[in-house]
Amino acid sequence: MNEYSSLKKRFLKHETTQIFIRIAFVLSFVAILYYLYFNGGDAWNTLREEPFLSYMIAPAFVVFANIGYYFFIQKYPYRYQKERLVGAIFIDTFMTTYVMYLIGSMSAYYAGVFLWFSVAYGVRYGKDIGYVAYAAVLFGWMILINISPFWIEERVVAMGWLITLIVLPLYNFKLLEVLHENMEKLHALADESKHMATHDRLTDLKNRYAFDEDLRHFVDNYYNNGEKFALFFIDLDSFKGINDKYGHDIGDRVLKEAAKRIQQVIKDAYRLGGDEFVAIAKYTNHEELRNLAKNLLFTVTLPCKNGEIFLGASIGISRYPDDGESEFEIKKRADEAMYQAKQNGKNRYFFYSKVA
Repeated sequence: MNEYSSLKKRFLKHETTQIFIRIAFVLSFVAILYYLYFNGGDAWNTLREEPFLSYMIAPAFVVFANIGYYFFIQKYPYRYQKERLVGAIFIDTFMTTYVMYLIGSMSAYYAGVFLWFSVAYGVRYGKDIGYVAYAAVLFGWMILINISPFWIEERVVAMGWLITLIVLPLYNFKLLEVLHENMEKLHALADESKHMATHDRLTDLKNRYAFDEDLRHFVDNYYNNGEKFALFFIDLDSFKGINDKYGHDIGDRVLKEAAKRIQQVIKDAYRLGGDEFVAIAKYTNHEELRNLAKNLLFTVTLPCKNGEIFLGASIGISRYPDDGESEFEIKKRADEAMYQAKQNGKNRYFFYSKVA
């Protein structure tokens, strides 16, 4: 998985978490409003000028919108992801502004929510999204302190919060910049370490460890989707002679070229070690598989180094599940077919069915 897709997955996880937090926040607001409306005393008479249900329109909208949001990201997890985040910021900010306007003096307890928006969006989604949240929060706060009777009266406190909302997020963004740079370096090192653990250093093909892992996935995929596949065990003929005649540097270049050619024909290719390679390919019928084997042999054995070096390859092919019902069996039988190809004159392919 590359860094970009990993980042998108982390964003998706945060989005899902925020949906549930948002719904919980709305439900707590409804509970507070219900209490103030029916048990808040004379201080809340102005709230009772409107029917209670009229105050439920906005919370109901937020709840149903978030339910729809949840199902959308389940079906289309990465579609319009940045646009979704920006939309969520403005909905969060302006619905919070509206709620705080409604609850009057009780909003003093929730002023920190605006600061949380500025900081949390930046921490979760990076500096760029954080700046969008920062701008939305300042705009929402300016609206609130100029239309809410409570905040108009408590002007000193309102201005104190305004300064806080301006200064603290900027400091946080600077810290985030340093943090994200360090995180990117760590992710890059982790990706590099993973690549080195699963890839051959010379050819950059996947190695034996990765082959075993991928083979399990192909087997699982067969049981889940019924997709058959074949193993191609490939051994370069007379490679030792190339090393002896031209030297190891040329030998390494030949191995790189062979790896490149194998992967041109079959994407899932691996180097097991020395001059041994393996490839995995899905297929639908035997004729398709035979044509793939012909193409692989032809491509690998093309002359290289200005026509001075001619590669040969012995290829053994086994099919899953026709030639074996386990990973061990399918590998063993491809290996047997490959040795049969060598014994029959080399530079050819053999199906296990001909060996058995």
